[in-house]
Amino acid sequence: MKKFYAIFTIMLLLFVAACSNGEHAGSSESSGGATKSEDSGKKEESKEEPKLEVVDSTASSWKNSIDTVWVHSAAVYKNTGNTPVDIGETQITYKGQDDSVLGTSTMIYSVPEVVQPGETAFIVDSTTLDGQADPAIFKESSYNYGFDETDKSSNLLETSGVKGIAGDSFSPYKVTGLVKNITDAKQDDIRIAAGLFDANGKLLGVLKGSVDVGLNAGGESGFELSYPDIPASIVPNIASVEVKAFAWNW
Repeated sequence: MKKFYAIFTIMLLLFVAACSNGEHAGSSESSGGATKSEDSGKKEESKEEPKLEVVDSTASSWKNSIDTVWVHSAAVYKNTGNTPVDIGETQITYKGQDDSVLGTSTMIYSVPEVVQPGETAFIVDSTTLDGQADPAIFKESSYNYGFDETDKSSNLLETSGVKGIAGDSFSPYKVTGLVKNITDAKQDDIRIAAGLFDANGKLLGVLKGSVDVGLNAGGESGFELSYPDIPASIVPNIASVEVKAFAWNW
């Protein structure tokens, strides 16, 4: 029986550790990450904390052809510290004009997930606002996220031939190009995101996707990004596209 409880305790601790969203937490309403503290009774050595901030964001609401109200929210995270960070889950909260909560999106992950000092990552989601009939009721989106200091590589991959293509009301815009595996090993989970910017460098939206097949070292594959839904109204203002691709590993 004692052996059973010992095994159960170990499994519980592993489960709690796996569910952690990072030692540090940040939000789009703060200037940087706020560190959780533990009362250990000992004075910790002074060191610079990792930093991750939202440096640009956008949110647009619209009504589609079947009168469903949608909202597209996207942001740019930047590592403003001096150590690499591993970004955990993001929750996006959708607020109404009266500051009420119209809905949330949870378990959203950035591209890439590991960000080196001075580098950036994209976060995005589009969702319907259930029970709403007027897009004008939407005011803004906010972002809450967790992150940890890490020594892992970003596993960034090379992209080329990137092209943005305007479409129609059902699929307003897509981004195509090539991604190359520049690592020295086969990669089975390749994730890609494209930031859409106006002529002043302001974020308008983000598209994301993945490569359906694994790529050997040195191999390349085409990609086409048209997810998630974006409002057709932003398409005429898109002046540039920035694509990020990385190989996700445990």
